[in-house]
Amino acid sequence: MNQPQRTTEHSLKNDTSPIERADDTAAHFDVYPTKQTWLAFFDKKLLVIGSVALALALVFFIAYNWLDMGKMGKFALVEGALVMTIALYIGLCVKRQFFLIRQLLLLIASIITGSLLALFGQTYQTGADTWQLFFMWALLITPWAVIARFPALWLLWLGLLNACLLSYLDVTGFLFNDNVYQGVIEIGALAITNFVALTLWLFFIDHKKPSQTTSAKADIDTASPTATHRQNQPKSGLHWSTYVVGLFSTYAITHLAIFTIFDNGNFTIPIILLSLWGLWCAFMVWRFYRYRVDVLMLTYVSGSIIIVVMFWAGRFLLENTNSSGFLVLALLLVGMSSVAVVWLRKAARLSHKPTMTNNMANESVEVNAIDKNSETNFANNNDQEDTPWFVQILFGFSGLLASLFFIGFLTLILESTGALDNAMIISVIGLLLNACGFIAFKYEHQRRSMFLSSLAFMISVAGQSYVVYGLSESGISHPLDVWVFLLLQSALIFIVPSFVYRLIGSLVVFGCVVFLLGYYALPEISLGLLALIAIVSHLQRHRLLQRMPARWYLASFELIKAVGYASALMLLCISVYFIVDEYRYGFDNGDELLRYSYYWAQGLLTLASLYAAYLILQRYRIQWHSAVGLMTGSAVIVLGIISTYVTGLLATSLVIIIAMANSKRTLFGIGVFALVCYVFWYYYQLNTSLLVKSISMLVVGIVLLLLRWVLVKRYRAHDLSVSSAHPQHNASQVDSEEPLL
Repeated sequence: MNQPQRTTEHSLKNDTSPIERADDTAAHFDVYPTKQTWLAFFDKKLLVIGSVALALALVFFIAYNWLDMGKMGKFALVEGALVMTIALYIGLCVKRQFFLIRQLLLLIASIITGSLLALFGQTYQTGADTWQLFFMWALLITPWAVIARFPALWLLWLGLLNACLLSYLDVTGFLFNDNVYQGVIEIGALAITNFVALTLWLFFIDHKKPSQTTSAKADIDTASPTATHRQNQPKSGLHWSTYVVGLFSTYAITHLAIFTIFDNGNFTIPIILLSLWGLWCAFMVWRFYRYRVDVLMLTYVSGSIIIVVMFWAGRFLLENTNSSGFLVLALLLVGMSSVAVVWLRKAARLSHKPTMTNNMANESVEVNAIDKNSETNFANNNDQEDTPWFVQILFGFSGLLASLFFIGFLTLILESTGALDNAMIISVIGLLLNACGFIAFKYEHQRRSMFLSSLAFMISVAGQSYVVYGLSESGISHPLDVWVFLLLQSALIFIVPSFVYRLIGSLVVFGCVVFLLGYYALPEISLGLLALIAIVSHLQRHRLLQRMPARWYLASFELIKAVGYASALMLLCISVYFIVDEYRYGFDNGDELLRYSYYWAQGLLTLASLYAAYLILQRYRIQWHSAVGLMTGSAVIVLGIISTYVTGLLATSLVIIIAMANSKRTLFGIGVFALVCYVFWYYYQLNTSLLVKSISMLVVGIVLLLLRWVLVKRYRAHDLSVSSAHPQHNASQVDSEEPLL
């Protein structure tokens, strides 16, 4: 959460700013993006997605026409596209214009190069190994990666290098007959490669020292309150690509540390591997805690430590599959996750401490809605505000895993007593566990003990699991058991004072709702309903809070926030991954075979997107029937029509727009990640042929680039006139706003 958002939400939680003025407060602290920010965002978004869509259209078309086109036609199409891309890049370089477009052209040329190499190998049956394809691909695009200086292109190059290493080491024996040694060499090579890549990323991309100031210029117009506020904002950590490389490095070194866990023959190799893993942990802690604090990287380290310790502890505690081993593992995981969260919260406070005082001083002068006492309290940061989203994810996954160990402990005990055969007893045990978890949550809420919070979360999830098992074995008619569990879970979401529990509980509730809609032959409503809930909870939450009593503001605020994130996550899962595979062959509800209608689902999702556009335009006092309103509505309708066969495009775009409207970096990252995953997932979906996919991507790319052309043509002249009239203010605004893509 960025600093303006922290200030706004803190003022609402502590009732220092009236809820009726929430939108004004958020606008003052730049939680809502300006019109110029929106224009820059759509400029980049349409350009990137449109360009990548055109490249994918070519790849899909070549992949489909293996038998329908001759060799010369295939090579002419691919090589012609490659030559045109490079020629356009050279032309823009000569004119020294459109730096981002030039970077994208080199990225597209790199993708086309891979398609050309695959086409060459398939056509002439060269018999080359897979690693040679990846090696030649990475080798050929290396000059472009150096020239472009584009992190996305370097990530593609790194991915090809990893794939090349895996493929090469998999076919090379190294004179070893033991699969363990061979695996150690493979994972070790990946670990070294990605660690070197992380070091290079830190040196060339994130090489700034902690003492360097974050302001772009010293002569920014301080007469503007907005400019002053933006000047004092700290940058949000490292570059996004550095976090991706850090995740690769964390996975490789963690896999290496646990790879020989079941090797009983030799203890020398495990000790060496654990020593290397320990050195990696020490370097990460020094670099991202002592030298420059970065909480996400420290979360990677914490997760790696928890995984390695749990694997090695389970190796010795679960040899005889006794109940006490499961209990010890559950408590060990609860203790480690609690210590990790407390440490990461401390790191988060350290990362915000240098800029807190100046920001609070400026805001206290400019806004009367937030008094000095609230700002002093906010500087201290409560526990929830000091817990970033990735730390909450670590806490949630640790709690879920601990609950599985706890369930194993209880199940072994109940099995010995024969209680597992009685559904009523299991249901009662589940309800008792839920009651104990609720009491622990209430007590933890007063004592603010992270260990109690983890313990309560573990007990509650275990109780929910036993309730589900009891309902499934009780003989209750289907889907009445789903309805009972849905009502129980909804009640717990309201009363349990834990954001992570409410988030996971909301996901479960929405999953039950999607299942019930499919059972009652209404699966098409799922997308529109989830989109509507996400829109209202994110864009209308202040209006929802106005209908609540003042004493319920804090609880309602956390509940609406959890429901908003859960609905967006479920919307992405349903639209991107589940619909095609689950509904392509129909849904058996016991009476008839249900066919999923893409047109109805896409129409409802488009209507929900239009409502989101209407709410966003209202914030800026733009009428729906104005030129901007009509243009926005037309763009949404066109996107809904052209993405009928590209199911996840509209849903992911909607989530990204909602995140942009509320400056939610977490939700924005989730939406972008889902969109990237959908691009890879879309190739393997079986609902349409590659030819239809190629045409769909071609239409999407052309339409998006045309929309960008209309946007640039309409507003470029206005931007240039504003720049010439106010050059100093415009320069400060451009320099202070960091691009999201």
